[in-house]
Amino acid sequence: MKRSKNGQEIIVLGFGLGGLIAGTLLAKNNHSVLLLKENGYQPSHAIKGYRFVPFSSISEKRFKPSLLKKISQALNLPSHADSNEEGKQAKICSGQLRKKDTFQVILPKARIDICSQRCYSKEEWKREFPKEVVHVEGFYNELDRTQHLLQKLNSKKNASPFFPIQERSFMKNIFLPDPIPKEKMGPKLSSFSKEFKEFVKLQLVSWGNLYSDQFSTSFAAHILLDEMNELAPHFDLEILREEILKQFLGYGGRVEEIDKVEKVEISRRTGQTLSLNRDRMVFRSNSLIFNSSLHRISSSMGKKEKGLLKWQVRIKPLYVMIPIFLGIREKVIPVGMKDLLISILDLEKPYQDGNVLFLSLSPKEDETQAPEGNRALTVESLMGIEQWEKTLLVDYQHGVLKHLYSLFPFLESHIDFIDFQWAIENIPRWSYSHFLYRATSDFDWREGVVPVKLLK
Repeated sequence: MKRSKNGQEIIVLGFGLGGLIAGTLLAKNNHSVLLLKENGYQPSHAIKGYRFVPFSSISEKRFKPSLLKKISQALNLPSHADSNEEGKQAKICSGQLRKKDTFQVILPKARIDICSQRCYSKEEWKREFPKEVVHVEGFYNELDRTQHLLQKLNSKKNASPFFPIQERSFMKNIFLPDPIPKEKMGPKLSSFSKEFKEFVKLQLVSWGNLYSDQFSTSFAAHILLDEMNELAPHFDLEILREEILKQFLGYGGRVEEIDKVEKVEISRRTGQTLSLNRDRMVFRSNSLIFNSSLHRISSSMGKKEKGLLKWQVRIKPLYVMIPIFLGIREKVIPVGMKDLLISILDLEKPYQDGNVLFLSLSPKEDETQAPEGNRALTVESLMGIEQWEKTLLVDYQHGVLKHLYSLFPFLESHIDFIDFQWAIENIPRWSYSHFLYRATSDFDWREGVVPVKLLK
């Protein structure tokens, strides 16, 4: 391809962690990479000595040490993984080490600690669901069997490195039945109490970032068991982002700030072309990596991109996650409350309008995130994607605060500030990535949702 003034091999559209990792790997392998960052968008927020980072799922707050180790090795970063993590499970369950709580699920009449050590989690749900203990044990035993099958598939010589995504050949589907159960979680949970069903559903939503009753047993096994197996508490993604950015620039990668993308054209002959509305700039590349929510940039794409756009119909945003930042005093936090929790106020109502909250408290006595004696509280609430355009956040905060006051007694008297302004300024931007999605069609999650041609 003949290069124009703004031409390069690869463009990464968006400044998210995934795109930054991809761009750094490509730059490390001697490709020319340009990362386009939205002018004015802030992935974190600092105010009055507090620092807040909005999040889309619990996995952004609880990273696996093995994943951190892989990222560190691939990008030549300092290792963040705990080398002594392996083998701790047995010691903790035998009482030699203190249990590690991952997060907490709060129902109207229950408060359940979720631990990376199964022995402690079992004690929790036995206490909170005493009338259906045998039924619940059977549910988890079935997940255990499914998890072992998944791990067995992953241990095979030709297993996909991106497990748990798995491709099965046409002939295998005909002559060899898939050993992994395909039963959906909706019917499987139908005989349980409303409280236990919501307990499981909130965990799946919080980890998977998808809202659906069609999750398979294998998906539940991976999320509820594998994801909980090894986790690094209180990991700061902003530190990781800064380290990767430094490596990206060191490998010759470039970063440029832009405003809105006005038009995206994909051509086999000329490559990808991005037209911007600032200074009528045009960028061209052989390859384009979208590190932005597809529904936010779909209006920039022409008719030729129908093959890509159809996937925004299959995986659609259902809720926008609205971050609210509070500076609160340490003494207002109830005894036993964890630093990361999900709470539902009313089991009969939808998740929106403050009924479901995802909360993250900064670590105790961490003065890099909050002044002494205080904690930074990030609250993610949900609003219908269509409702966002018509609702003022000032009117919306009533339901959220009502829920918060039920969790934190006397909170009103111990708040330094409540910040809605970050959300008002940043949610409308195309870089904003915090949405809860729903699958509009049934699919086998292990086969992925990316079309085969696009994948290749």
